Amino acid sequence: MKKTSLQFLKACSLSVALLGSVAIVASVAMPDVAYAKSGNGNGGGNGNGGGNGNGGGNDNGKGNGGGNGKSDKSGGGKAEKSTKKSGGDTSSAKKKKTKKAAAVVEPEVEAKPKKKDIAAELGVHPSELGALNAAHANENALKNASPNSRVGRIAAYRDAVLAGEELEGSLAEKEAALAELTEPTRASGEVKTDLDLAIEETGTAADEVTRLENELALAGGSDPAIEAELEAARGTLADAQAAELALQGEYDNALSYETLEGEIADLEQQIEDQPELERSLLEAAANKPVTDEVEATVKALLGL
Repeated sequence: MKKTSLQFLKACSLSVALLGSVAIVASVAMPDVAYAKSGNGNGGGNGNGGGNGNGGGNDNGKGNGGGNGKSDKSGGGKAEKSTKKSGGDTSSAKKKKTKKAAAVVEPEVEAKPKKKDIAAELGVHPSELGALNAAHANENALKNASPNSRVGRIAAYRDAVLAGEELEGSLAEKEAALAELTEPTRASGEVKTDLDLAIEETGTAADEVTRLENELALAGGSDPAIEAELEAARGTLADAQAAELALQGEYDNALSYETLEGEIADLEQQIEDQPELERSLLEAAANKPVTDEVEATVKALLGL
């Protein structure tokens, strides 16, 4: 009986020794499985780095990683790599797509305003202008055109219109100057006759003063009779000079007034004749009948 119990104990010790060896061998051969049971993996998962993985140990280890990757092993998973591919920041990619999309959108191009057709606006068809369509020529062409060419004749018409505008300006200036003068009561010719007599009388009075001054000098510079005559002669000279001065002013005013009146009359006549002159020059440049509408259109084309 004692032998049987001893033998049984030996057999149990051998079994325990064999089981321990098997456990050691198993832990060496399958480190991941054994390590998974500890549940303390250092996986890179974000809270569930290696823990949520269905490793061999079915343990829910808690890692300290920053990713959301899933490890095939419980505990020691390397979840950090998975964040770069699947869970990375997509903001930069979105920005690139937005930039590309913005680059594709073409800016709106404003339609260029159509050039005004002056002839059409004035109700004149270009065919009615005929050769006068040459009024579209630029300033240099008008300036350098041959006088006998179509453009040259149009340029002559333009110059005549501009000259007519200058006439009107001159007329306004001269009318303003005339308003500043006093309207004379006598014609300048009549005043001139009186002025000439006054000039003659002044000369006579001046000669008398000179004669008496010389006579007084011969008398030794003192002679009551000569002195009295000299004083009277000087008074006469002063009166003659005053009369002459007044007549000279009257004459100058009358002459200026009459001159301006004549110039104004000439300008008024030229301005009155201007439309006929302009029309004749425009007709010389045209090859079709010139109406008031056609002439107005040509003026607009020439910027007049």
